[in-house]
Amino acid sequence: MPAPTPRDAQRARVYRAEDAWAAQLDAARLGAQLATVGGSGVLLPAERRLGSLAAAGDYAARVLALPAVRAAFGEVEAPRLRTRRGAGRAHWEPPGTIALPVPAHGEPWALRETVLLHELAHHLAERSGRARGHRAPYPAVVLLLTTAVLGEEAALALRVAYGEQRVEVGSL
Repeated sequence: MPAPTPRDAQRARVYRAEDAWAAQLDAARLGAQLATVGGSGVLLPAERRLGSLAAAGDYAARVLALPAVRAAFGEVEAPRLRTRRGAGRAHWEPPGTIALPVPAHGEPWALRETVLLHELAHHLAERSGRARGHRAPYPAVVLLLTTAVLGEEAALALRVAYGEQRVEVGSL
């Protein structure tokens, strides 16, 4: 019998932090001039929205090819993307698939940058053996991807959100 998997104790805190951060990026997309991050006004980038599962797959491959990502993880095969039944959650599944809900009608909430970066971080962390679930250093992988793709300001906003939720980030 395999050993039981330890409880992913900080999963809910990671989701709360990333939801707050995604809301800040969404406000930037809708025209907000500045976000308040750690008491300072910061200009955040607008979060990209993708129109199809194929576009999300292309985006994932481009992210994994970035120099900062390759420096930290080497060359990593892009995950396969598939449509997930149900509209409530996206997830990563071994050995390398990201399942995203893509509704026939309405906004495909999962075809957005923050969701893809979250799932790509699982792809990198789990395949490399550096982290399981949302435990440290998984949040450090999300921060690496955020810095590489969205820049230092977006990474600062995410780091502050993690801090506000007491997320253990760890280091790579």
